[in-house]
Amino acid sequence: MLVNALKKDKQLVHYLFVVFCGSLCMVGAQKLSAPSVGEYQYFIGLFTCATCNVSWLISRALFREHNPISRRHVAVAATIALLIMFNQTWHYLVSLDPQPLSSSQIMWRLKQGMNEITGLLSSCILVLSFWESLRGFNSKTHAQKVQSVIFASAYFLAVVNASILPVFIFSPEEIALYNPLIITSSALLIVFAMHTVMTLQVSNSNKQTRDQTDKNEVGFDSDEVKHSSDSNHQEQIPPELVAGISKLMNEQQLFLQTNLKISDFAQALQVPEYKISRAIRYHYKVANFNLFINQYRVNYAKGLLASEQAKEWSILSIALESGFSSLATFNRVFKSIVGGIPNEYRKQNGYSQSESMIVVVE
Repeated sequence: MLVNALKKDKQLVHYLFVVFCGSLCMVGAQKLSAPSVGEYQYFIGLFTCATCNVSWLISRALFREHNPISRRHVAVAATIALLIMFNQTWHYLVSLDPQPLSSSQIMWRLKQGMNEITGLLSSCILVLSFWESLRGFNSKTHAQKVQSVIFASAYFLAVVNASILPVFIFSPEEIALYNPLIITSSALLIVFAMHTVMTLQVSNSNKQTRDQTDKNEVGFDSDEVKHSSDSNHQEQIPPELVAGISKLMNEQQLFLQTNLKISDFAQALQVPEYKISRAIRYHYKVANFNLFINQYRVNYAKGLLASEQAKEWSILSIALESGFSSLATFNRVFKSIVGGIPNEYRKQNGYSQSESMIVVVE
């Protein structure tokens, strides 16, 4: 939980994992503190509402590439959380004054119904989490198959360890005695599997980014091979990913953000970094992410340099306004793309701002 909470470049799955681990901590705190805090244990129990439901959201975030979590998924997870909180509140009220509640058949039937619904939904969610990891298994890459097997195996072993294996090994008295250890080992198995898959995905993403960078540096021996490779990658780039990148650049103007990283794009679009890199390389025909961003920044700076509004601005102000972190970097990048330094460009060009703001990269 702490490793992911302190991670700098967090994505959605990291936030969900922190919540999941925190909820498991609350489960442990409730069990350990129950003998000493009495009915107040149910206050702790209110925060145990993000276990199986959030694990399902994590599995979707890990194994779904596009739109992994929508409003309806959040609504299902929130419904289960509310049912768990209702159950904990009920136990608290009963522990204070059981007579009014115990004498109401309607309330007891409501409680039993809520328990049945909660158990049914939780079981279904666990099955869905298991299925998410194996969905489309045959069409996955070798690395993705390894991740799916790790995740699915951990879920299967955790369920067997928690509900089936103890029945064959222990007596009912021993099951009650060892139940905390059994539940803890099952929960940790799932936690470690989730963290392993997240680590593997980051490693694979970085490896693919490095491989594509190496390809860009080495180049291709044949124009025909290059054209064929570009066509194959072009077919694999989802249109919604291109639309998302275009929106971030043209509508939100994310390139104006200083120290922008490809991980910021991955987090905003909820996709792995290598997919952003691949889209930039094969759809936008730009060698790498930094050049892609700098083209937008330089084009924006050209508009400021030629505008009447910014004619009194210093070159440093225009550099910072365009998303560059320093004047030296601005001058170097501007010259490499335009062919001259910004000050010279300002003196030589007098076209209107509207003409200069046309996006360079289509």
